Amino acid sequence: MPEFDVVGSFDGLLCLADAVNNVALYIYNPFTKDYIQLPRTTQYPNRHRHVVFGFGYSPLTEVYKVVKITYYNGHGEYYGYRDCRTYYSKFPRLSDVQIFTTGRPIWRSIGSASHYLDASPAETLVNGRLHWATWTSRRLRSGGQLVSFDLYDEQFREVPTPEFGSRRCIHPLVVGGCLAAVGLSIIWQLDIWVMKEYGVRESWVRQWSIGRHIPQTLEQKLDDEVGNYRPWTISRIADKARDVVIRVLNVSESGHILLEYKSRALVLYDPTNGKFIELEFEGMPRWFQTVVHQGRLDQVDTIFNR
Repeated sequence: MPEFDVVGSFDGLLCLADAVNNVALYIYNPFTKDYIQLPRTTQYPNRHRHVVFGFGYSPLTEVYKVVKITYYNGHGEYYGYRDCRTYYSKFPRLSDVQIFTTGRPIWRSIGSASHYLDASPAETLVNGRLHWATWTSRRLRSGGQLVSFDLYDEQFREVPTPEFGSRRCIHPLVVGGCLAAVGLSIIWQLDIWVMKEYGVRESWVRQWSIGRHIPQTLEQKLDDEVGNYRPWTISRIADKARDVVIRVLNVSESGHILLEYKSRALVLYDPTNGKFIELEFEGMPRWFQTVVHQGRLDQVDTIFNR
């Protein structure tokens, strides 16, 4: 297979998009190795676009849906996610939301998105709604909020966020079936908040706080870079919010927290004793994308078209 990004994981299935233009989309079961290819979506002429995906299941209608949100400019070029921090004038002004539903052979456009959403490979599906954090930037002061997309009525809604202090939400996740949010506190620690009652702002509880940690394996990988070239420095990870590159991947039933640092290191954090355990395995790549996935052995056609 060519190079793909995992843009969704649900019910034993992965949703894959080609990493170059986000044109080809597949539903794939990595355990049975079978897949189906989805029809092509509407494309836009801009060479640089910001694309956000979602993949999930609506229990009310009993159908799977793939959501593709494309942000683009009507003219000129957009400089992409990483460069948007510098080229604010190039921030995309237009958007189009397309939906693919099982049982229908085509994509539907339902109009524009209500917010600028930040792409995340972690699927956050709670109460039949997909969740994202809005794009955070010092110039985009409305960033760092939580937005949901209801797979039943296909509407975007803002979700009450916890009080992160002077920092903002990094990304959402699911903890014990509840919506959770990861953010930086005012003292630069990583906080995980859990919404005990969905939609109720007062039900947010700060469940865990994780102090600063820089994995040794990450430092070693940087030292081994060809020519000692460092595109970023360790101090920028620890001291500057705009360069935070830590993702909370999962909170296990035992309370252990799996973290990914800069797509270069995996770390298991034990909140009972505050210890960090760095995880490595034979053949571990220098760069990677980690997705929490619960597998199953049914064929894709059996699951996706049931």
